[in-house]
Amino acid sequence: MLFSEALVQLKAQVPVYRLGWDPQDGYVTLMPGMTHVWKIVLQPAPNAGNYIFSVADLEADDWAPYQHPKEALVALDEEKAVEAA
Repeated sequence: MLFSEALVQLKAQVPVYRLGWDPQDGYVTLMPGMTHVWKIVLQPAPNAGNYIFSVADLEADDWAPYQHPKEALVALDEEKAVEAA
């Protein structure tokens, strides 16, 4: 998705990331009550800080909703259960 679409997601409290980022690059989110976007990095140790978008970020079309690994596994398990039924 384009950055403008990713911004809509951020405003809806949906974290996003770029498909070109390594998993260790984390994701960005807009936390409730805050006016700046935060980047959350999970590896090698959890860390967070304000994210400054580059021109490449703003022009990119590879933004996607981010699913935390645990949530992604639950969704995959639910999908498998539906397929098995």
